[in-house]
Amino acid sequence: MITEIELDDGFLPDTISEVIKRNVIHSLNEIKTINDKFIINDSSFMRKQSNNRITPCVMNSASFISSKFQHNLSLLPNCLGENSLNQQRIDGLIKVEYNGFAYRIKDKNKILEVAFKYIESKKLPNNVIYTLFPMFYGMYVDRLCFSIPELNDIEHLFDIEKVNYHYKIGIEFETGNVASSFRAINKLNNLFHDGHIDGGCFITSIDKRNSATRIWPVSNRNGSFQELKNRAYISQISLPLICIGFAPDEFSQTAPFLEANGELYELENTYRRD
Repeated sequence: MITEIELDDGFLPDTISEVIKRNVIHSLNEIKTINDKFIINDSSFMRKQSNNRITPCVMNSASFISSKFQHNLSLLPNCLGENSLNQQRIDGLIKVEYNGFAYRIKDKNKILEVAFKYIESKKLPNNVIYTLFPMFYGMYVDRLCFSIPELNDIEHLFDIEKVNYHYKIGIEFETGNVASSFRAINKLNNLFHDGHIDGGCFITSIDKRNSATRIWPVSNRNGSFQELKNRAYISQISLPLICIGFAPDEFSQTAPFLEANGELYELENTYRRD
């Protein structure tokens, strides 16, 4: 599996961030088809629907990838695969203990100032305050376990304390379209705001050309970080988040296809024509 870190916003302490990335990337790399790699057959086939329309046929099951990831993650220490939080299904949960320094704001009325300083430093549009304000309040008022990336000029607004904290990081692995990706990010946002997780990790395909539309038909699966960036997805993030993209190691039109039950399958010529 090819993986890329698409986003690490720096709010999670480095030691926590590295554990999350290591566990998620390991779980992705353990998804294999043949030759100890994740090789996808990108052959294109068509099918006749009941209404006689001819449409692209989905040859590779998305469930193959997501269920393998969930299983691989569940085998790691302090990690869970698919589970439920606050009646919301998520693809995984990572629990990490942290012993180190963290920041808490001295006066919660200064949170707005901190958020606008961050917007200024990152050259973000002002309207992201609607997602940043609840995020900053959750980090620096409700919790005591976060860093302050690139905001040295406002450190005087914070107390720095040595803490022992047990992080809960929610994981969402998205193989659907771009709308599904936004719903997954929003789910993580809500779980953070409600106190069920302390951060998140969102995973989807890197781009269309080398992953999404070569695994699934163009009309069926177009979710990718390429599409999310075109839609300014960062402005929708309202929790400390790490984003990781994936793509197959290789493509081969002789490789087996992915079945929903986690098995591989090959086509058999029936020598019949409809």
